[in-house]
Amino acid sequence: MNNWEEHYKELPEYNNKKQDEPFIIAKFKFKNQKDFDEFNELLKKYVYKTNKVFDGKQTKTEKQAWYPLKEKASKYLFIDTNEA
Repeated sequence: MNNWEEHYKELPEYNNKKQDEPFIIAKFKFKNQKDFDEFNELLKKYVYKTNKVFDGKQTKTEKQAWYPLKEKASKYLFIDTNEA
């Protein structure tokens, strides 16, 4: 009999549940890179507690983030093939 807790010890946690769509979408516009960088640093410091704010499928001119910081869903699903 395999002990799954021992087998997966020290592996990172992940959530593969589909997340709800956003309730509100707010857009911010910046005149230049400096303004955006300042805003991003303030978000990291005061809102996201030093976590990376913009992550995932971002482009140079379009960024997005969840508040509170949304846990990323995994694209992989664990299936235990040892269960009877």
